[in-house]
Amino acid sequence: MVAAAITAVTLFAFEAVRPAASPPRATPSVTASPSPTCEASWDVLPSIDPDQEGNQLLAVAAAPDGQMWAVGGFGPPEAPTSTLVERWDGQLWVVTATPNAGTVNVLNAVTVAGPDDVWAVGRTSNGVEDLPLIERWDGIGWSLSPVPAIDGGAALYGVAAAGRTVWAVGASRSSELGAEQALILRWDGSEWGAETLPALPGPSVLRAVTAVSRDDAWAVGAQGDRPLALRFTGKRWHRIPVKGRGQLVAIASGLGDGAWAVGSSLLRWDGTAWRDTGTARRRGTLQGIAAVSADEAWAVGSSPGARNGMNRALVQRYDGAGWSIMDGPGVPGSDVFTGAAAAPDGSVWAVGYRDTANRRATLIGRGSVTCA
Repeated sequence: MVAAAITAVTLFAFEAVRPAASPPRATPSVTASPSPTCEASWDVLPSIDPDQEGNQLLAVAAAPDGQMWAVGGFGPPEAPTSTLVERWDGQLWVVTATPNAGTVNVLNAVTVAGPDDVWAVGRTSNGVEDLPLIERWDGIGWSLSPVPAIDGGAALYGVAAAGRTVWAVGASRSSELGAEQALILRWDGSEWGAETLPALPGPSVLRAVTAVSRDDAWAVGAQGDRPLALRFTGKRWHRIPVKGRGQLVAIASGLGDGAWAVGSSLLRWDGTAWRDTGTARRRGTLQGIAAVSADEAWAVGSSPGARNGMNRALVQRYDGAGWSIMDGPGVPGSDVFTGAAAAPDGSVWAVGYRDTANRRATLIGRGSVTCA
């Protein structure tokens, strides 16, 4: 804008003649700085496949120093015989040795509690029933963590840490109901113990958990054909209403009291209630969610491919106004993303697997936003 200049007229007494006022001078216009143009994209990174029969990654977590941990299993895809852990050290992915407890061993989730304190959970089998599997990294190596005996067996699908408190969620096989029953275990710094949950009639399961602090945590899953959300507020777990049908399979805490959850729909906790923000695009299924900021989140999963039985990795991003699809490079075979996590630098990592004619292989992608 050009502002009108006001010229002051100075009066001089000289031979009784008043000089004419100086002509107005225009001030320089102020030009606003152009807004940066930002573009989001994702790419595939090299990963490691230690087994010739099959390899898969199911979850990923970020450490404050930028390291990433990804977990899963290798062996036959339907019943992996060995747990799999890969670590990103800032330059490349490396496999770290992990113990196994039974004939089937797989890690479904991972969380970073501290610089030398990483937890992973999943399931193992004694040949008769599934049993919960918990492993811990102490900065030197991975070891099995003793788990309390659970009648009928159990499996764990999610884990989250806040300081010395660690939460693990899943489901036990209820001998009374003959069906799954939601299960939450809590590590108090010295041992694991089962938590008391609100009444959940009928079959139920918890698929994921996130910890905001030691006194604030969320767990999500399903009760029958309805989504299930529980919140810990310092003393006990409460059920929080969620509308709709289906199950919730992943959750990520956001800025302040916010949170994101995915499953049959994309939900956002606004501090008072869960709000529906959309669904998976391309008739897809979402399995992971990562919150970068109050106005940015990424959801990952898969959608049907062009050929019958094929899948294509699905990546969606929320930019504060709505969800959009992030197209990325194709990979040979059928590819699926199963989990996601936000790194300290604002990038988002996703893990999963791809099926080829010969075997199942690990898949790792990284999403980022660049501005110019």
